[in-house]
Amino acid sequence: DYGNIHFLNLSMHPVGMEEEALNCLFLGDTNRAISATDMNQASSRSHCIFTISIEGRKTGSDTVIRSKFNIVDLAGSERVHRTNNSGQTLSEAKYINASLFFLEMVI
Repeated sequence: DYGNIHFLNLSMHPVGMEEEALNCLFLGDTNRAISATDMNQASSRSHCIFTISIEGRKTGSDTVIRSKFNIVDLAGSERVHRTNNSGQTLSEAKYINASLFFLEMVI
């Protein structure tokens, strides 16, 4: 699958009201992976992208107006030698750092 991107646990939730959208945002936040490190008691171990897509039409018009807004919260880069991470947390830190490096390459 070279060149293909796969997202785990990706979901889309159509909503009609602001409160429903906020509930989706809060649900996504509660599903984030976090764990304690020597540097941070609640270190985010995952990236999160919350996209709001709005579509509307002027009254009496067939013209569709679309807008998109992205809220992105990335897991923090860690200096592995300063965190004293080991095992799973060390593996996560390496993956997080690599993913941030590749993100920097494409931005």
